[in-house]
Formats: sequence, C-alpha cells, structure tokens
Amino acid sequence: MKADLWSLLNLEAEGLEAVQAALARGDEEEAYAALRSHYATRTSPRLYYDAEDTDVLADYVRRHCSEAMELALRTADEVVGQTFVFQFPWDMERTNIPVTFDGLIRWDEVPDHDVEWAYMLNRHRYWIALGQAYVLTGEERFAETLCRQMEDWIDRNPVPARPTRENVAWRSIEAGLRCGNWIKAFKYIKDSSHLTPKRLAKMLISLHEHGEYIVADFNDWKRTSNWGVLENHGLFGLSVFAPEFKQAMKWRALSVVRLNETTRLQVTKEGMHWEQSPMYHNEVLHCYADTMSLCRKNSLKVEPAIEDAVRQMMYADLYMAKPNGHQPMQGDSDDNDLRDMLTAGAVLLRDGVLKFGAYDHLDFDSVWNYGSEGIEAFAALEVQPPPHLSFPFRQSGNYAMRSDWERDALYAYFHCGFLGGGHGHADMLHFDLHAYGKDLLMDAGRYNYSDAKPLRRSLKQCSAHNTTLVDGIDFTEILDTWGFGRVAHPTDVTWISKPGFDYVEGGHTGYRHLPDRVDPLRRIIFVKNAGYWILIDSFDCKEEHTFTQYFHFALDDIAVNHLDGSCQTLDRAGANLCIIPAHPERLATTVNDGWISYEYNRVLPNRSLTYTCRAKGFTSMISLLFPQPPGNDARPTVEPIDVCDHSGKQVSAAAAEAVRIRFPDPGIEHLVVIRHETGAPSHPVLQADGVRFLGNVALIERSSTDECITVIK
Repeated sequence: MKADLWSLLNLEAEGLEAVQAALARGDEEEAYAALRSHYATRTSPRLYYDAEDTDVLADYVRRHCSEAMELALRTADEVVGQTFVFQFPWDMERTNIPVTFDGLIRWDEVPDHDVEWAYMLNRHRYWIALGQAYVLTGEERFAETLCRQMEDWIDRNPVPARPTRENVAWRSIEAGLRCGNWIKAFKYIKDSSHLTPKRLAKMLISLHEHGEYIVADFNDWKRTSNWGVLENHGLFGLSVFAPEFKQAMKWRALSVVRLNETTRLQVTKEGMHWEQSPMYHNEVLHCYADTMSLCRKNSLKVEPAIEDAVRQMMYADLYMAKPNGHQPMQGDSDDNDLRDMLTAGAVLLRDGVLKFGAYDHLDFDSVWNYGSEGIEAFAALEVQPPPHLSFPFRQSGNYAMRSDWERDALYAYFHCGFLGGGHGHADMLHFDLHAYGKDLLMDAGRYNYSDAKPLRRSLKQCSAHNTTLVDGIDFTEILDTWGFGRVAHPTDVTWISKPGFDYVEGGHTGYRHLPDRVDPLRRIIFVKNAGYWILIDSFDCKEEHTFTQYFHFALDDIAVNHLDGSCQTLDRAGANLCIIPAHPERLATTVNDGWISYEYNRVLPNRSLTYTCRAKGFTSMISLLFPQPPGNDARPTVEPIDVCDHSGKQVSAAAAEAVRIRFPDPGIEHLVVIRHETGAPSHPVLQADGVRFLGNVALIERSSTDECITVIK
C-alpha cells in the first residue's frame, strides 16, 4: 500500500471526521476502515441510481430488458472464469475474439495482431457487468472477481512517468474510460465485504493517478478528437465521485473548460460529430449526456454548451436513424440500434419528440443510469412527432430522405461532405437505401483497425461504397488504417425538400488532378408518393474515360437481366430492390462477391453490382431505384425520351436528358427531365413529350385523367 493516500485527501472535508480522528490517534488501520465506511454510506454525491431502488430496478429489467440483462449476466460469468470477449452494443470495438487466461491475466495481450483487443481489456467495461450481476443475483463471486481483478490490474500496471501511447494499458483514452467504468462499477459493489478498506484505498490512489495523468495529456489534436471528450468526461466524473481529493475542484473546472471547447470544435450546428462516424458521434454524445446527468443529480451547473450539444446530437440521431432505428454504418461504424440513445435523451431532456424514436420502455443501461426517477419521467412523457421528415445536415454534408415515420418507410442517406479524419472513409457521394423494413443498399462497414488485415483497407476504399469511380482511380486515397493520401473535397451541393419529393446533388474534386480533368456530379430525386429514386451520375470531361457505378447490397442474392441491364434482389420473404438503367446499351454489367461487416471483427459475404461505361467527353448514367414491398414483384419500365429547347429543337444528351417511367397501374407514368449543361443556357425553357417548363430539373406525373408538373430545380 502506498503511504501517501492521506496527503491526497482534504481531511477537513465533510464526512471524513472519523478518518481524521483515527489518523490523529496514529491508528491508520482504523482510518482506512473509516474511509471505507464513508464511501459506502455517504449520500452525496449521487451516482446514477439510488441504492434503495435496487429491487425495483431489478424487477423492471427482468420484465422489460431480458435480452440485455442476459448479456450482462453471461458476460459476468465469463469474466469470473477469466474469459474476455467484448460484445456490448456500444463497445467501441466489439472484438468478438474470446480469450481465456489460466492464472494471471495478461493485461498486455494482443490476440490476432489486433491491439484494439488489448485496449478493450484495459477499459474494464465488463466490471460494470460484474457489478450488475452482483446486485441482480446477490452472488459474492461477482464482487470478489471485480475487486480481485482491480487490485491485480493496479498492482501490475503502474502509471507511467509521463503520458504515452506505447503502453496499451495507459493510453490517455483508456485512462478516461476507466475512470467512468470504475465509478459505475463501484456503485454496485460498494457494500460487498470483498471491497476491503485496503482495496478501496488502492482504488482511490489509482484514480488520483488517472486524474493527474489525464490533466497532463491534452493538446490541440485532442480538442478536435473524440479522445479529448472521452478523457475529460472521465476526469469530470472522477471530480464528482471523489470530491474528497484536494485536486477535485481543479479537475472539475479544467474538465468543464475542455469539454466546453470540444463542443465548439467537434459538433456541427446541426448536431453531427465532425469525424463522420455515427459510432463515434454516439460515444461523444454519451459522454456529454453523462456529464449533464451527473450535474443535475448533484445540483451542479449544467454548462449551456454541453446541454445544447446533447440536444443537437440527440436530434441528429433521430433524423439519421433508419426506419428500423439503426444508425448508418458510415465511416468506422457498426450496425447499432439508436433507440437506447434516444431513450436516454428523452429522459435526460424530458423530450417527447425524442421519445418518438425511443424504445417503449427504458433500456437496460438507462434503468441503471437514471433509476426510478427516470422510469417515472419517461412514462409521463407524451410522445410528439418530429417537426421534420427528411433532414439536411448541411455542415457535415449528410442528407436523410424519408417518406414517413413508419417502420416500413422508404429512406435514403446521402453523403457529400468533408472526410472526417481517421474514422472517415472514402465515401464521397455514397448513399444507403432502406425500404419496407429492410436494408437494401449499404455501406460495407469497418471490420477491423489492424493493418495486418487487408480487408480493413479494402472496406475504407472508394469501391467499397455506393459511389462512382473514374478510370478505376480512387478519388480519395487510403494509405493504411488511419492515413490518407490525396483527399477529395465536396462541391456543388444542393438540397431541396418538399412534401412530395427530396432532391440532392453534389460533386467532388477527386479527379481534378487528372491530365483531362473530370468533374463527377451525382443527383438523386426521391419521389415520395410513388416510392422510388432516380439516380443521375454525370461526368464532365473532354477525353475518353471509364466510368463505374458501385452498388453494394445488404445480404441479398441478386440477378441481372442482360436484356435491359436491370438488377433485382432475390428475397422471397422480404422487400426487394430493382435497379433499372435508362441506357443499358451504354453499360457493361458485373456482379461481384464481397464482404460486409455489421460489427467490429465480423464479416459476412455480400454481393455488389457495377455498371461500367467507356465514353469520350460528357457522359451520364441514369437509373431508376425501385424498392418492392414483400410479396410484390411488380416493377415499372424505364425508357429515354428526347428533350427539346424552347423552339422545339432536340438538344444533345450532353445538354439535357429525360426518362419515361411506366408503372404497372394502367395509365400511370412519370417523366423526369434533367438539364446537364452548366452555366447560363441559351434559353431557360426545356420541353419533353409536349411539356414545357422553366428550370433545370422537372417531374411530370400523369394519369389517365390528370397531369401534374413539378419544377424541382
């Protein structure tokens, strides 16, 4: 035992009178016992749930959160047996590799060349599961394991003399995460006899070392990295948990300053985290929300910047969520369900709109974080529909299209924004499609962070996304797990949303370095009432190039009709997607085998489709994306039609194009007209099939009795 614990504490603090008296008598053992008693019985600070509510909360999770409870209990059993596998939904890296230790735990173990496993081992999230298992079962083996492993970790992982990334146990991000996890774990086992006075003293000394370590390691990079948030959330939590430390108020003030600054530098005005990864967006959001919750529970000032960030980021989750409640797998993200985040947001902000996107009951973690008070507050909230349907995250360049708020809604998510640092992917102009309760086109995920795994680099590259390539050249170069070479930047972004349609367009700079500059442009028209998208890819250049579109499917098999170039997914039970090109004669079609990673360290086989066109000068590729509900294989037909100028003279395909979409219902057809020429046209009026309009993009909807003309742009 280190002898300097007493020098770290303010022995004049309220509640430490017995400690001070014992030390005055020279009875250090009694001082340790008095300190142990103080931490077990104190009523302030308030840390998450209240102990007197334990039975009520245990009953609630048994009735409403059985699956999550079973995961916690199973994890606790595994950890008792010294088997470690990381599978909690919001584990940053669900490494899915079980490792069992006989004898001593090797805290620096790196299985299968994946150092993330070692990082996860040293974050100690699984100790919270041990604590939860202890209060749910009353079995001392869970508390004993937690206390023994904590003591072992402290004894065998001394704090480095200075901050370092070379020690897998002591990167500063692990130090911050451990603070939060230890504090939560302590709440569950504080009454166990296995948490002896000496063990508590070791824990407090180590937490003090953690606090000073985090204080010493902050820089400009961390101001804009999720690391800066995760670490200083841990520092803030430590200052609340242990106000008896002489440094506690300094830690609190410093962590608040740092967290405030990160809200300005990391969160866009629409609430998106700048790193372009919903996974890390929500890790950061969790830290801000937890900071806000600890403030409220302990009558501390909630910083306006932090509360605003929580609200904005929660609403970003609401609008980015697919109809099944899951986040897009953009950047380094897994297929996580966002409803638990929105449940927590509804409780914390007392917000009925967030409850609209939440679970029907509090999720497992929210029960323990917010207690009976949270259960009652959530039940009392009146659900309110969101004020928007489709939503533009303009600053980050992400756009969510939605037909309605039902579970079988049609949804697309389009990206034309900045890269977002190391967690970003080469996904400019990528889009996801989800319809009738099912993912249809998707990002292929992140898989792994190890450069020893070639698939990691492949899944970050342009060709792993639903985007376009010119001459097979990556518009953004992936060097390794975290590094980039040449990076494309967004251009020409336009967003228009109306009750009947959404329209988005965007380009990028990724091919301006070529001897013959190529400017790609992607335009997507979502016709909500008819349930389809028109995809228009164009490439402005002078010489001959090869242009390729990529479409990555979820887990469906696919078939290509070589007569019309169309592609159809083959799900007999669920929804399907038809991709129907307007000019199949321009295209070569290839079906490829690939991989999709729904969570870290796991991959499944999937299929992808490429349409390739070899052409000189301006070139366009137009397709209808038509989702089919389960059991309905009806599909429209698509054909190109001529476009004329105001005088009736046919214009070139490089100037404007149009397609006719005939639906299975007799007499129902749509015309979509798109002007390609840039700059000021000779005359702003176009006409197609006898319809004139003033503009660049138009939708003409016809039935046997009616015709509706909508100028989109």
